[in-house]
Amino acid sequence: MGELKGRVALVTGAARGIGATIARVLAGQGMLVAVNDINAEAAGQTAECLSANGFRACAVPASVCSAGDVQEMVARVEEKLGPLWLLVNNAGSFSHGPTAEMSERAWDEPFDVDAKAVFLCSQAAIQRMMPRHGGRIINIGSIAGLIVRTGQIAYCSAKAAAIHFTRCLAVEMAPHGITVNCICPGMTWTDMLSTSAKDRGLDVESMMAMIPAGRMAAEEDHAHLVAYLASDEASHVTGQVISVDGAQSLYHPLQL
Repeated sequence: MGELKGRVALVTGAARGIGATIARVLAGQGMLVAVNDINAEAAGQTAECLSANGFRACAVPASVCSAGDVQEMVARVEEKLGPLWLLVNNAGSFSHGPTAEMSERAWDEPFDVDAKAVFLCSQAAIQRMMPRHGGRIINIGSIAGLIVRTGQIAYCSAKAAAIHFTRCLAVEMAPHGITVNCICPGMTWTDMLSTSAKDRGLDVESMMAMIPAGRMAAEEDHAHLVAYLASDEASHVTGQVISVDGAQSLYHPLQL
């Protein structure tokens, strides 16, 4: 995938977790990486870490839920690094709780970040990619958008919206040489999950027992797929929704 060298990538929500690992893997492929996060300090730290390791990176803190902020962010990326080749819509928000007790805010927030922001960032990206007749958009969805999880109706619905948005945009962008794909992580071992499991008293061993592959995904499992989909080798792969979950979303064990 040497053709990625020198191309520009923007990764949203990349201050930590899967987004930060995606940024690191893309930088390792020679891409110039713009690190977005709503937390300016954290975005700066991630970009500085990449720069300290010899990669070219910059921080572009912004709210991906604001059309004005998004347009300004993409303009800054192109000013600092050059023409945008790859957008990774990784920023996400999660809420949970019984539907009957859910607040309006708990419903709106996942849709703002997991669906609306995907539209706003993609729109800003394709406005620049279309005249150049080339580019890549990769949305980070979730298997929650493909299966049913009780107590997570807003999150599941927002991720399902992002998945179908991927398919619709892929068809629209195909004549313009722009591919649009969606990666759906299953349970992934991140610092956030580790903290959440401890705080909520979750049984990690029982969680892993639901994954046929016998382990959770690593952040790198998603990041290396992003690098492939960003490459010229994947130029005919578009509109695809790829689960990276060790067959978790396929397996529903009977309790006998």
